[in-house]
Amino acid sequence: MKQFTLEEKNEVLENPFIHIHRKLDVLLNIGKLLMECGADTNRIIEEMLKAATFMGIPHDYLNIHISYTTIMVNLLHKERSITVFRKTPVHVPNMAMINAVSKLTWRAFERHYSLTTYEQLISKLDSTIPVYPDWIKGIACALGSAGLAFLYSGDMIAFIVTVICSLIGYFGRTLSVRFGCNEYVGIAIGGFAAMVSAYGFYSHIEQDSLVYVLVCCTLFMIPGVPLINSVIDTINNHILSGITRAIRTILIVGSMTLGMAMALYFSPMPAFSFVDIKPHVLSIEQIIGSFTAAASFAVLFNAPVRLLVSIGIGGVLCVFTRNLLAVEFGFSIPGATFVGAAVMSVIYVKVSTWLRTSSTIIIVPSAIALMPGILYYRFLFDMLHINALNESGLVHMVQNGVTGILTIVGIAVGVAIPNVLAQKYLKSLKERRIQEYLATRHINDGQSEPPVKRVVCSRAISP
Repeated sequence: MKQFTLEEKNEVLENPFIHIHRKLDVLLNIGKLLMECGADTNRIIEEMLKAATFMGIPHDYLNIHISYTTIMVNLLHKERSITVFRKTPVHVPNMAMINAVSKLTWRAFERHYSLTTYEQLISKLDSTIPVYPDWIKGIACALGSAGLAFLYSGDMIAFIVTVICSLIGYFGRTLSVRFGCNEYVGIAIGGFAAMVSAYGFYSHIEQDSLVYVLVCCTLFMIPGVPLINSVIDTINNHILSGITRAIRTILIVGSMTLGMAMALYFSPMPAFSFVDIKPHVLSIEQIIGSFTAAASFAVLFNAPVRLLVSIGIGGVLCVFTRNLLAVEFGFSIPGATFVGAAVMSVIYVKVSTWLRTSSTIIIVPSAIALMPGILYYRFLFDMLHINALNESGLVHMVQNGVTGILTIVGIAVGVAIPNVLAQKYLKSLKERRIQEYLATRHINDGQSEPPVKRVVCSRAISP
């Protein structure tokens, strides 16, 4: 690929129409990476506009349209119009990638990269950002689900059995997808495998605590990222993306339900009526369980290793706040959950600047520990046996369903609102920083550009 002279490099980065197709391709690559890795729509647009600024494309020239499966960019100036788009068929949460894209663009400003260097580094991100291997993700799934069992007052036996059943479910889902099954079919198979194994332990071992295995063994499949992003997108007026993410959430939950229903329908199961999501006392088990769950789910989302402890503490913070309000002040579960998520989110918006990372990367996994799995299972159990329910049973079923939905909405809104409120302030800081880099762009002229590996691994620039 052509190497630019210093004068050519400056001209390319200051004239929007030089190598415009290459520049638009870079924008599409950035948008595709972020969308497929679980970024919300507002963040995708911000990162694309930041990259456009670096490449000398005025924001007034750009029209960016984002749906869940397509990213479209239109460049319009006077009589010139160019439209390009890119499909985004794969969606796997990868918080490290979201962080890396932002850091790379900041480093491009700082080091005054040429278009060629920036283009190459963006194209190589997909292969240079490390991801956790399947066996580590399997262990994380197991520990995350077992942590929730511990959080709900399960004992060590329930913890160990939940680990085993969750591993069976995870690898059942992974293998089915690897052999060509549809994603949602794979989720159903994973839910079926986990629940069948859990019921096997429950029916053959006389241990009351094993009921927590039935409640928690499939919770590793809870779609926390699309759920929270759907609320964030809707609040930010990206209605189409928000609705699409919400539908995906429903499809994942529906697939889980189908697999579990196939395992439970003909089995004599408990109604989980004695298992309460609302705590009656504060205990050390709640701290251990919430920390384990949050840190483990962070591994599933491919959060960097250096952030796992912080994410675990975030899980403890939001769960402890919820339980404190429920036990000491009599808050309802949806209300206490909303406050717990909001308190953690407010604090971690600031903490993220100290950790030099995006707030989303540490907030979303931290909030997963608040998921109301027990209410979901009660509702599911009553739905499977709806023909046998009397009037009071039907009311109880509806109550569990509504409370569960309100709790989930409380999590999403509690996480989303502080981020939305902070965006204006953070946006002004970012714009000021960009202008400082642009004003001093030529000061770095003639400095050598560092190797690619130093750029990708750097942690010096805050997103």
